[in-house]
Amino acid sequence: MRKVTLAFLRHAKVPSHEGDMPITEDSNADIEAAVPRLRDLASGDSKFLFLATKTHRSRQTAEALRLAIDPGAPEVKAAWGLRNPDVYLAGSRVELGSKAAFFASQSEILDIAPENVREQSFYQGFLTAPDRIEYWVFSKNPPGENAAAVAKRVLQFAQSFLAAPLETDLVVACVTHSPVMRAILMEGLGRPDTGEPDWVEEIVLEVTRDGMHYRFRDHIGTLPLLPE
Repeated sequence: MRKVTLAFLRHAKVPSHEGDMPITEDSNADIEAAVPRLRDLASGDSKFLFLATKTHRSRQTAEALRLAIDPGAPEVKAAWGLRNPDVYLAGSRVELGSKAAFFASQSEILDIAPENVREQSFYQGFLTAPDRIEYWVFSKNPPGENAAAVAKRVLQFAQSFLAAPLETDLVVACVTHSPVMRAILMEGLGRPDTGEPDWVEEIVLEVTRDGMHYRFRDHIGTLPLLPE
């Protein structure tokens, strides 16, 4: 089994979080700055794989990175393990956003109005918090996954790559969202919450049979593999 290095990256800049927004036209600088950092994760014969969530912002970021680093790599694939927290509203899974109307528009099982969203304590607190993602990160009982559950999910996702019979080292660029990254840092790596990551900033996780080694900014450390 060769080494697998995963880089969990926040997507590029978006104009708002009022819906499933595309990245902005001025996001190229942040993407270009991430390219050499990702290239530095590869050894001489490493292969690249580019993964994203199903949102426009993560898929566009992953595709821009693929074209800049290795246009011959497989097309960007959607990875369910990288998704935003699973939170529920009136029976439907909804993406986190900044407007009650956006939450209401995602309710596929029952029709609800924005005022119904604001009547729910978690969503009212989330929408009015100065740092909405911080509100979710420190919520122990949101209507769905909390930060500990997301961190466990992502670490299990990373460790699952050990099942692949690879002939070369693999670098996996995983474009995701700030709630996922903040959950990894606080609940997965035991780091204090540092607020929103920069656009296209990464957490690096190297996975081997001996354990998982991480790096975020100037912090490095080691984690044991999760029990099977």
